[in-house]
Parts: sequence; C-alpha cells; structure tokens
Amino acid sequence: MGYGFAKVWVRIRNIFLSKKSHDVFVFLFFFVVSAVFWLLQTLNETFETEISVPLEMKNVPENVHITTGLPQQIHVTIRDRGTTLFRFIRYTVHNAIEVDFSKYDTGLTNARVQVPVADVQQMIQKQLGVTSHINAMRPDTLEYYYNRGVGRRLPVKVCGSVSASPQNYIQTISLSEDSVTVYAPNAVLDTMQYAYTQELSLSGLNENAVHKVTFRKMKGVAYEPATVQMTAYVGYYAEKTLEVPVIGLNFPADKVLRTFPSKAKVTFRVESGRYQRITADNFVLAITYEELLQNPSDKYRLHLKSLPDGVTNARITPQEVDYLIEMSEVEGEIQ
Repeated sequence: MGYGFAKVWVRIRNIFLSKKSHDVFVFLFFFVVSAVFWLLQTLNETFETEISVPLEMKNVPENVHITTGLPQQIHVTIRDRGTTLFRFIRYTVHNAIEVDFSKYDTGLTNARVQVPVADVQQMIQKQLGVTSHINAMRPDTLEYYYNRGVGRRLPVKVCGSVSASPQNYIQTISLSEDSVTVYAPNAVLDTMQYAYTQELSLSGLNENAVHKVTFRKMKGVAYEPATVQMTAYVGYYAEKTLEVPVIGLNFPADKVLRTFPSKAKVTFRVESGRYQRITADNFVLAITYEELLQNPSDKYRLHLKSLPDGVTNARITPQEVDYLIEMSEVEGEIQ
C-alpha cells in the first residue's frame, strides 16, 4: 500500500514541476495581481448607490392618534468613492431616522405636518462619511396627519363580494366588531356614515371562512381597531321531494276540476337551514278555469305559480296530467 501511495505522490509532484504547470502558475499569479490592481483602481472612482434607511417617530403624546403615518423607510441615493461606499454598506449599521413629533407639533386638534426634506437629509448625513453626498431621496415628500382624540363611532360596512360554490350558499356574515371608532378632521367626519372596509373578493366557499379585513384608506383618517374579523357562515343545498295536490282556481260554482293523478311530486333543491320548514303547503300547483278554456288538449302541463324562499331547481313529476271538468254534485242535486 505504501508503494502505491509513493507512486501517486511522484506523479503529482512531476505534474506540478513540469514546464506546462510552471507556465500556468505564472499566468495565474499575474492574473490575480492584475485583478486586484483593477479592483483598487475601480473602487477609487466615484459611484452612486441606493440605501434604505428606517424611519420612526418619537415623543408622540398618549392623547394623539397618528391617523396617517410616515413611511416605514426611505430610499436614499448617495454618491462617493467606491472604497468609501463599500466600507459604509459593509460595516455601517443604518440607525433609524427619528422624527421628533414635538418639534413639529402645531397644537391644533387636527393637522397635516410636512417634514422638511432638509431636516431628514441632515439626520442621514450624520451617518455618512464626510465626502458622501446625498443625490436623491424617495419619497421626496414626507408628511403625516395627527388627531387629538376627535372621533366618532361608526357602523362597519363590508364592501366587495362573498360567494359560495354552486353546491353551497352564504347563510350569514358576521363581524367581530359591528362598529369602530373613526378619528378624522371634523370636516371629514361630518361626511362619513359608515366605516367602509377594503374591497373583498371571496368566491367558491364550501365551508365557513374567517377573514381579517382592513378599512378603506383615507389621508388623515384612522380606525380603532384597525382591523376586524369577518366570518362567512356557509350552508349546503339538499334535495327534497314532496307530494303537492293539484287544485283548480276560478272555477264556476257548478263546475269542479278532476286531474289524473290528483297529486304531483315536486323535487327541489333547498338551503339546509330551511329543509325542515319547507312543506307541501309552501307550493301551489293550480290550474285556472281560464287556462283550461284556452287549452286545446285534454292534457295540461303543470307549472308552479311561485317558489318559497331558499328553494331552487324545482322539477314536477309528472309534468302533464289528464283532466276533466265535471258538474258539481251540489248543483246537480239542486237541479
């Protein structure tokens, strides 16, 4: 085994000491030196880069509601030498820029405050190198709205659509909060009747669904709580069959209607919550005297005059019945 290892070692050594390997190592050495030199030259040039800086507010009084806040972060484009930018991005921790509420407090009940861009840039510049220059900032306008407890309780109105699968139906929709407190300027509150949610689009539901909904965004308007829980209760359709008598309407007192058969089966789809409540009394299979006078056949095609709530896809068996118009027995005895 030792002899085999020695042979392998000799072959590896011969490869590294060969003329071809020597030329490869020389080439790699000068390639690495050139790459390092090029990198140093490149980093010494001026570049632009974009960084994200967190943004926070401090010293907000307890009785103040920030109805529309500042963005969570801003994007700043800075210009400097490549080496400086590399050190800044690699080693510097970007501390959050803190906007002092008390500095811009106007003392009003409701106000819109626009933070001067120069103030924000000055706070960012403290984190940058002396040679770094701020070229741009997004967003270029920083503003927030606040409210000192001026609010009103308004009912929640769900916007959008909530629908079930073809085999199901929406029984009811409930909210964890049927009303919320809305904070806004008086001029805005006076025009608001409801706290409208964001547009919902839920379809194809086949079981109860719980969804957290937020409210329609408006500048200077805040909601408490900021979200509510909506529950859509889903029911299912069931099929049911009932025997419904065929009756005559508007017949003269001396005439009576006989149909064969006297009853027909009505098969229908009904909401599960109404299954037990729907009976034969909820359906009307009626034939009017006027219809029979205009009917050219001795058969009559049955149809329902109306459907109860929650019932769909009603089918009648048989669809046609034979009929006779007979003299009333009471009238026959009188004659």
